[in-house]
Amino acid sequence: MRGDMIPILTDLNSREADFLMIAIFVRLQHQRADEAKVLIDGAMAAGLRTPEIVFASAVAENTLGNHAAALDAVALCEEVEPAKVNLGAKTRRRIRMRSYIKARSLFALHGDLNEEGRAALDFYMRQSATP
Repeated sequence: MRGDMIPILTDLNSREADFLMIAIFVRLQHQRADEAKVLIDGAMAAGLRTPEIVFASAVAENTLGNHAAALDAVALCEEVEPAKVNLGAKTRRRIRMRSYIKARSLFALHGDLNEEGRAALDFYMRQSATP
């Protein structure tokens, strides 16, 4: 993707933000995380910090193997969308995936799981058992 083809993002309306999210998730699905990251970074620089954008950031960093950045993105996810008791299925899946990324990144960085990593992995495994 060429840098001169990316428009400058300012004051996106909801339709434009939705289109941007589609573009990001399509790139992630097609294993083009580097292109998705460019769009994510642009959206975040423009001030778009929705739960979906910060989650996409965590997924892209994880896919690219940037484990420290993935942990930072997961921490931002937890700020933007804290875990709550009563959540919809879509949000539960995102929180479950965040715990997987956290455990995977901690293991990749340290070679083993510390207490925080074991707790994230335990949460991921417990949530995997439920529909």
